[in-house]
Amino acid sequence: MRKGLPQISKGAEGLGRPTIMDRTLAMKYGAPYVHLAVLAIDVDRVRDAREDLDDVLPFGWEVFLTERYLVTQLDPSDATVRSLLEDLVLDVIDRSAAHEHEEGLLGSQVPFAVWDAIARGVWPEELRSAFATWKARPRELVKELAPLWSDADATARALARACLDTELTPPLAPPTIESLERML
Repeated sequence: MRKGLPQISKGAEGLGRPTIMDRTLAMKYGAPYVHLAVLAIDVDRVRDAREDLDDVLPFGWEVFLTERYLVTQLDPSDATVRSLLEDLVLDVIDRSAAHEHEEGLLGSQVPFAVWDAIARGVWPEELRSAFATWKARPRELVKELAPLWSDADATARALARACLDTELTPPLAPPTIESLERML
């Protein structure tokens, strides 16, 4: 008699929506990719869970918080980081287009965070090529985010606190908690 490996049940708990997490990119880039993707997914989950924050937090806060992580934790002068971001942006854009009639991918604010970092001159222009398929540039978003950068530390602290104070099921991932606590 042949034995098989146990299978994950179809009823296994998930997040209820597709995410930006990509197994191939995770294998290629390891922890830097996984930590960024998990943070973006968790921040998006907080945004979804806390609709009450829409009236309190500024427009695009999830993009700002994700970008804050990018610009403080990743080095854009590192070719591997640039490659990771280009691959991630292209993957999210392609997969978002495939899910355009659905609610969207959790964590899909990453391309907007990368775009804003380029627009603000913090990240290299060469990353702009990853956005060639975008029909419209998010110029209004860049304008909306600009005031948040005037006191980025205080803004990041307030947003990180709001995320950490949100109860989620499943809870925030340990790398997300660690990143948000560093922002405090």
